[in-house]
Amino acid sequence: MAFNLVRYSQQDPQWKNDNLGTSTDDTLGAFGCAVTSVAMYLSGWGYPETPKTVNKKLAASGGFLEALIVWGAVSSIHPQIKFKGLTISRTTEAPLAQIDASLAAGQPVLVEMDRSTQSGFQTHWVVLYAKKGGDYLMLDPWPYPVESGENLFGARYAFGKPLKNVITAVAWYEASATGSGTTPPPPSGTSSGPTTTTPSTPMPTPVETDLIVQVVASATAGIRLHIAASQDSPANFAEMPGAQLRVIEDKAGALAKIGSQQWIYVRDPQGNQGYVAAWYVEKAASAAPTSTTPAPATGSAPEPAPAPTPSTPSTSTPPPAPERIQVIVSSSVGAAGLAVRQQPSPGAALVNMEKAGARLTVIEPASSATPKIGVAGQWIAVKATNNKQGYVAAQYVKAK
Repeated sequence: MAFNLVRYSQQDPQWKNDNLGTSTDDTLGAFGCAVTSVAMYLSGWGYPETPKTVNKKLAASGGFLEALIVWGAVSSIHPQIKFKGLTISRTTEAPLAQIDASLAAGQPVLVEMDRSTQSGFQTHWVVLYAKKGGDYLMLDPWPYPVESGENLFGARYAFGKPLKNVITAVAWYEASATGSGTTPPPPSGTSSGPTTTTPSTPMPTPVETDLIVQVVASATAGIRLHIAASQDSPANFAEMPGAQLRVIEDKAGALAKIGSQQWIYVRDPQGNQGYVAAWYVEKAASAAPTSTTPAPATGSAPEPAPAPTPSTPSTSTPPPAPERIQVIVSSSVGAAGLAVRQQPSPGAALVNMEKAGARLTVIEPASSATPKIGVAGQWIAVKATNNKQGYVAAQYVKAK
């Protein structure tokens, strides 16, 4: 089966106002380029989806960290589509040779770029489906109405730069329905599944223990399961607040790391192995549940489990939406401003710089954030003014 061109726009009125993922602030129309690209990719292989349906299915299966897509979760809604890895090339040259080989084998790729020449990084994702001369043909989720004909990636988004410096990330998938066995493996440094990593740094042999940790409630957006003990390594799965994880490294060493700026090797109830940030887990009081759902056979979709029938009708009312508060960047930051970082660490990657007086929306529970405001050594999870999520040093913000 060949890949067919199916075009969608994230700005289509049918879904543009839908909340993106589990976020209550971001919408498909504004930030749904990745989800829309996934919908075009799946539909092109004969698995009919729209941005609306992909968004709902991924949100229901742990496929988001708030508005951020978890690329590996696409395989959970369509097991015939195998996630092969994610290459980040923001500070290195893009793997054009591997992209060319994948396209030549009939396997499109999803790529990220900066869609604007404005300062900062304006993330955008498209689907590359063929090479044409020194450029690529793409399906772009932004234009509405949708485009027709051939649309060149570099002509629109290179802004005079060579393509090797334009593509900043690549999401690799393989559609087994094509019957092609010639898809090249992702280049060294990509993730290829929940239990593999780069050839030079194989995952350690699990050490089975009875120690169970769980994701803290304050990590409202969930935490990532990484393939290496580093925030810069690819993450294929998301673990939500309260999720119980079995420690598969030395028990005494893991106990000592809980709550610290270190990493713990774990296995989740679905059997996925990887590393989680030790500062986002706590020791659980009970044993982790064991997954009893069999893995879906290749070429078939998993059957949904029947919902249990309650013995008595439920009369409870749904819990109220969590309170959202704002904080203001203190004037003590001076002209340099306040850094918003990807992780609660001064060495973490920069998300944005905020000027004194900027108002930031707190995305963790008010009950956990409020006591930290103005306190040295604490971090607060926020949405920056560029709509990206990250952490700020609590001592440099004040209550609104």
